[in-house]
Amino acid sequence: MRKIHISDSNAKNTFVHFTPIKSPPNPIRAFGKKKVFSKRLIVSGEHNDYENLLIKYQKKLPEILINEDPELDLELIGRPIEKTSTVFINNKDEIMRIAPNWIELIYDKDGNQKERRVPKDRLSNITDDLPVRFTKIKLKRKDAIKKFVFNRTLQLWHSDGLTFEFLYKIAKELDDNDEMMLLGAGQKGKDPLVFQNNGLPWRAFLEGRVLDDSYALLMRLSNLELKSLSS
Repeated sequence: MRKIHISDSNAKNTFVHFTPIKSPPNPIRAFGKKKVFSKRLIVSGEHNDYENLLIKYQKKLPEILINEDPELDLELIGRPIEKTSTVFINNKDEIMRIAPNWIELIYDKDGNQKERRVPKDRLSNITDDLPVRFTKIKLKRKDAIKKFVFNRTLQLWHSDGLTFEFLYKIAKELDDNDEMMLLGAGQKGKDPLVFQNNGLPWRAFLEGRVLDDSYALLMRLSNLELKSLSS
């Protein structure tokens, strides 16, 4: 299991383990007693799609589609797709032999492009000398799930008696108050968490659950905030 350097509300800090919580498996799809499965099949040849046929036949295309079925390549259609490779193509649908330079496009809430920039390297910040810290932002559980979309969940684990006590106290405090606590990284403790180099930045909320002497301390990750539409 990976580790994270975390501090509590009393500025005590330590390294603890964390592991992702797997989603429950999807229901098995079946028809009667037979299992139903999905499979990718070839539906068109390279030169049999609508755009190429339109270039070739132009105004005669509707009539030819009815009489000759040029869109059907019987040697290809229906073949299962086993392995694929990712390729980059340019605006002329030509395969690029050299990987392109990446450009980030930044859009505003109305979908208008407001910035183009070269991506910057983003380093992981969960095991820095400065621990991930509590912020002053606390939300009731019922309010948090209405305000943020939580895409991933991580569970923090103790490795000895000291880290058990450390995590148990955090979980109990949050559970008793029915709250979730926003975590922050960096020099000022306000940066989002980055779990791997050039990974996505996440807003991380701690949620605690306690039952007798047992606890669960969950880190809910979100990169999407819900906002109501203005009238």
